[in-house]
Amino acid sequence: MAWVVLIGYMGAGKSTVGRAAAGRLTRAFVDSDERIEHDAGIDIPKIFATKGELWFRRTEERTIREIVGMDPPGVLAIGGGALESPRTRDMLQRVACVVWLRADPDVLWQRVTGSTRPLATDRDRFLRRYARREAAYAEAAHIILAADQPFEAVIEAVDAAVRVRLGLPAGAGA
Repeated sequence: MAWVVLIGYMGAGKSTVGRAAAGRLTRAFVDSDERIEHDAGIDIPKIFATKGELWFRRTEERTIREIVGMDPPGVLAIGGGALESPRTRDMLQRVACVVWLRADPDVLWQRVTGSTRPLATDRDRFLRRYARREAAYAEAAHIILAADQPFEAVIEAVDAAVRVRLGLPAGAGA
């Protein structure tokens, strides 16, 4: 059994899809951003404002490594920038079933506009960051699925693709 790790840019639906996919796969769900917020005692925007992005990225790398080392394996949603770390990217590619929820950046921008996400305040920067991260997502992914469709369709696609990849029977948990 392996962890199922959902990757993709902000707004792709990693947390929403991950929670539902975990239920279908009868696995626990973990969101690395939520874990970091809990451990730090403050939310991500405040972390960026007070501790900085570098602190966040280092903490994120350590947190993801700890989570995928836990048993039994579950479904993990990670932050959009986590794969900028080559160590995180390589480790996940080796030990997990990595699913890239890929979506058109304009769709993603529409989803995050007006949110409190610290890296979603400037459209041009948002699009440049997306372009820079795309190669890392492609390198790490075992499965690439279209995430710019209704979430129920994405959830069904994740469930089916993960079951095939991990050799699980249709409709049964791991």
